[in-house]
Amino acid sequence: MSTRGVLILIPAYGAAHRLLVCLESLAKYAPKDSVIWVLDDSTPDDSISLACTTWKSYCPQLNYLRSSVNRGFVGTCNWGNDNLRPDDTDLLLLNSDTEVTEGFLEELQSVLYLHERHAVVTPRSNSATIFSVPPVGNSLAPSESYEIWKHLRTILPRYQVMPTAVGFCMLIKADVLRRFKLFDDIYSPGYNEENDFVCRINRCGYSALAANHAFVFHYEGASFSLRRAQLETKHREILLKRFPEYPGSISDHLEHYLDPIERFAPLYVRHRKRVCFDCIGLPSWYCGTTEFALNLLRGISGVLDDEFEVHVAIGKSQAFFAEELVEHSIIQDPDQQGIVFDLVFRPAQVFTWQDFYRMNRLAPRVSYVLLDIIGVRCAYLNSVGRQLLFRNTAQLSDLVFAISEFSQSDFCAFYGVKQPMQVVHLGSNFGIAAAEVRLGEYILLMGNLYAHKGVTDALEHLGAEWPIVVLGGEEPVVKRNNVRWLTSGSLTRQEIRELFIQAKMLVYPSHYEGFGLPIVDALALGKPVVVLDTAVNRELGSITGEDNLFRIASSRELSSTVKELFDRGLSPPRLPPRRWVDVAREYVREFTKLLAQDVCPSKLRDRWDLLRTLQSRDSF
Repeated sequence: MSTRGVLILIPAYGAAHRLLVCLESLAKYAPKDSVIWVLDDSTPDDSISLACTTWKSYCPQLNYLRSSVNRGFVGTCNWGNDNLRPDDTDLLLLNSDTEVTEGFLEELQSVLYLHERHAVVTPRSNSATIFSVPPVGNSLAPSESYEIWKHLRTILPRYQVMPTAVGFCMLIKADVLRRFKLFDDIYSPGYNEENDFVCRINRCGYSALAANHAFVFHYEGASFSLRRAQLETKHREILLKRFPEYPGSISDHLEHYLDPIERFAPLYVRHRKRVCFDCIGLPSWYCGTTEFALNLLRGISGVLDDEFEVHVAIGKSQAFFAEELVEHSIIQDPDQQGIVFDLVFRPAQVFTWQDFYRMNRLAPRVSYVLLDIIGVRCAYLNSVGRQLLFRNTAQLSDLVFAISEFSQSDFCAFYGVKQPMQVVHLGSNFGIAAAEVRLGEYILLMGNLYAHKGVTDALEHLGAEWPIVVLGGEEPVVKRNNVRWLTSGSLTRQEIRELFIQAKMLVYPSHYEGFGLPIVDALALGKPVVVLDTAVNRELGSITGEDNLFRIASSRELSSTVKELFDRGLSPPRLPPRRWVDVAREYVREFTKLLAQDVCPSKLRDRWDLLRTLQSRDSF
């Protein structure tokens, strides 16, 4: 590829060993029709001259000129632009501590001329502030940065509009230089001169660009090492007084406009895969959600190998989890710590946009478990936001698990879509110890006071003939002598287990469940279980066996069914067909398959676009 007329201007002062690397790379990769000038800013020895002499025969377009006075970076660039550049020639300012790569200038100029309003373009680099690869997080070795860039350039757009350019390597269009002077001498000898230049032309509708498919190494440190802090502070004050919009444009770029692929660029360095087990916001008491999450986490920890590591994210108020998580790597507020993972997995529904936003800031792959959609099925629980949230999180996530065929079919029927999900049934660890096999004394009635749980209706039909323990809801004002109420949030998981062991049978009258974990736990203990005849309970019957699961058409059949069962002896316990370790193996297998695949850029960007749109809604 050839270029339009380009003057490559290299200000140099000392550090000849860096300049030699720069000139060697230009000898290989600078277009033959370009003109190169090394402007020696009065280096006190002949090192710069000797470096240029060394490479002149390999790079015929190379020229050398030594100043009798030290002008500084800004003064040298301005002098070269005014005295050496033909009017129709673009200007490439190139630091002496750089190393160019193949096709860099051709790509820079091609991007520059894609539109009239493209004024100045900078390549990607290992060390170039917001043009660095990666642009956020810890800086990497030049070779690591370059390897990541070689991967990213296949999935990043060819260019993107930027809030500024970086003077280590910036190509400026000739037409722009005709209309505007280059650098303001007030920034001499250097620092913030390029930011001032870009802000000045931007107010006239011209833009700076990042050429994502071009890369130039920057071995920073040769200039202003002792004076840098003072110059930066002084010149930034000038810049912000002139252009108060500048800091906001930088922060907006990093927060809202940075390609999410780049946010997770450090993950392309070889490492053990990291999974975030996101428990933030889960209830801090016993319920089906927490019981599922903790059992699954324990199972996953038991089957993991060295292929990847799991970190558990919790909120500051989740003391309920403390004893369960002592052997795990615990992280509080992971987003605030700047940690990124390969996958974030939430063992529950995504109930808020804030949760989904956090998940997407933690990892380029997101996964969660669809428990049920009762929150949108029932009008009194539903809201427009929740209905849209459930649909969008399912469609935008990389992997959605469902705890039953029913949960998946219910979601698809409600939204009228065919949503892929990985169905993984739950397990049980009940019934392992012989001491857990007991005859029992009372009916254990489970469910909170939501209408679909059916507790009030079940109590009415059970009457006062048998002792009943109700677990889950608040005790009513009107009490019954044969009924003892327990609130699950006040009990430990071991106390809950003991309630199952001492029960004669389980009555689980819920009209709607995604699975029904108490059912498989009670069946594992050999307890009769009475449930309504629903699709999910028929599904449970098919995976646990029908022997001790009794389905009734309505609560009106409770009394007769319980009467028939109450005088029966305890059935021998049957090990559940699935232990939690079996469940965990299925999850780990799916995690492994997902982590073996490349990140899906389109899905990642779609998620971020939606979340950024929601985040910016206050600006309308």
